[in-house]
Amino acid sequence: MPGWRTDVTVEGRVVRVRARRGGGWRVRLTETGGALAAAEIRPSNPVPLPPVGALIVLRGEIRYDDEHGWYVVDPLEEWLDARASSSARPDRVQ
Repeated sequence: MPGWRTDVTVEGRVVRVRARRGGGWRVRLTETGGALAAAEIRPSNPVPLPPVGALIVLRGEIRYDDEHGWYVVDPLEEWLDARASSSARPDRVQ
């Protein structure tokens, strides 16, 4: 049976970027309007780390994190500065 995948786009402010044991990074967001607030950057798909305090739009696959009991964007595929361009707004992402 083929697997399925659900991609999401979330906007929020970066409150923390932490290294993960075993490699990679976890990005935590606030001001998401109640939406998802965590994303994982995997060592196999390194992307630049977003600066703490930045308002960003992130994109990636959503999955449930059994360890923490929440949904997370994992892996994070990309992030954009939300103020850099109006095309970065989640309601305009294709």
